[in-house]
Amino acid sequence: MRVTDRSKFVETLNGLAEIKPGKDLTDAALEIWWASMRGWTIEEFVSAASHLAGSVEFMPSPFHFEQLRKASKPTGGEAWSTALARCPEWRTGKQWGDSIERAVAAIGGYRAIAMADLETALPHIERRFKEAFDAIDDAETVRQALPHLTPAPGVNYRDGKMT
Repeated sequence: MRVTDRSKFVETLNGLAEIKPGKDLTDAALEIWWASMRGWTIEEFVSAASHLAGSVEFMPSPFHFEQLRKASKPTGGEAWSTALARCPEWRTGKQWGDSIERAVAAIGGYRAIAMADLETALPHIERRFKEAFDAIDDAETVRQALPHLTPAPGVNYRDGKMT
């Protein structure tokens, strides 16, 4: 959000606080709210607040807003379906550059999926893919939210040098 959005942001939060049972919004609480919503646009925030006003019993917290954002991402099952749909193109060298492609690479690549036995190997590959996808998605979410705390891939965490 931009600094110019602050009054609309506070107005929206105060509106939620008026209709939802919970704690009062202190100045300190408003500062934490503002800091935790920095990656949102005011339009996204107001829309999410409207949804939460009708879907949670008590005053939501920033956690509830982040859960809404997570719900907009593909699930492990949806990502697996996408990975399977991409298999016919693996020989062309096409690259998507997304977390699905990184999860596929982590389990051996599109070739491993495409060549797997449907009854014996594919269910195990699917399970490994979903685990890899969830871990990669979680890591990317944190890296995007806190780029100053998470070095880029390929950086040694001990000394900050490229490995």
